[in-house]
Amino acid sequence: MKKLAGVFCLIMLFSPLAAWSQTSTCPADRAGEKGYDPFSAFHEIMAPAWHVAWAEKDFDALFAAAPKFVDAFAGIASLKPEFKNSLRKTAFAQNRNQFSHLVKLYSEAALKSDSARVYELMPELHDAFEQTASTLLPVHYPAFEGLVLTVNLILETHLPKDNTEGVIGSTETLLTKLDALTPETLPEELQDSREPVMADVAEMRVIAAKMKTCCDTNDMDCYREHIAVFDAAVRSFIKEYI
Repeated sequence: MKKLAGVFCLIMLFSPLAAWSQTSTCPADRAGEKGYDPFSAFHEIMAPAWHVAWAEKDFDALFAAAPKFVDAFAGIASLKPEFKNSLRKTAFAQNRNQFSHLVKLYSEAALKSDSARVYELMPELHDAFEQTASTLLPVHYPAFEGLVLTVNLILETHLPKDNTEGVIGSTETLLTKLDALTPETLPEELQDSREPVMADVAEMRVIAAKMKTCCDTNDMDCYREHIAVFDAAVRSFIKEYI
């Protein structure tokens, strides 16, 4: 799996916004990168309000952000994302409802020029925004992510360099990592899909065993055929569950 590189904005080095403009790692940014544009639009308002106005207790700016939050939330409210499991779908709905409630409370406080209340609500509003965005991101499955790293190492490094020793060693590692894909290591979001997930993992083990046989006979042509099938199974798994 390819990972997006962080973007560093050197021209903003001396700007008061530099702390949040130099990286793109928060859930809202990542949701925007996945195509959920309303989160990017909301973040354009949230970032200066949270990182600058709130930090500096600039209440005029905090009050001015309120109607912009209301307008920007309309796009988030209209989103109808598709989810791969019911738990993630429920989490998104619950977080968005709380987010909507806090936008309303914040707007009401701003209309009253209630500095104390606006200052108190901003951290809650920010957290609700990020938590809602996080439910749109890929499921975090460390054991499987480790397996993908090993597959990529074989395909992108060992095989192109005809490093048979590296292929053999990494295949042993792959088998070990497959053994770690058990019901107990499944993330909570995938528990309701436990049976099909474990069935797919079992199929991967069968393919990996064939790869191991190719290693034992030092048949790299055979190996290339089977790892292509294994890679396709991994990609299918990611598409279906992650």
